[in-house]
Amino acid sequence: MDEFIRRKNIELFRAKLKRECDPELRETLEQLLKEYEALPREGGHPLIAA
Repeated sequence: MDEFIRRKNIELFRAKLKRECDPELRETLEQLLKEYEALPREGGHPLIAA
């Protein structure tokens, strides 16, 4: 995954999380944010490479 796209997605998830009031959606956004932050910085997603 391109580093620029990765960083932008993380920024978008954080911004949306700050504005979201629905607890269920907040939980989903938090999970997605954790997944994006855990992605390797270079080399793409491990599942895609397999």
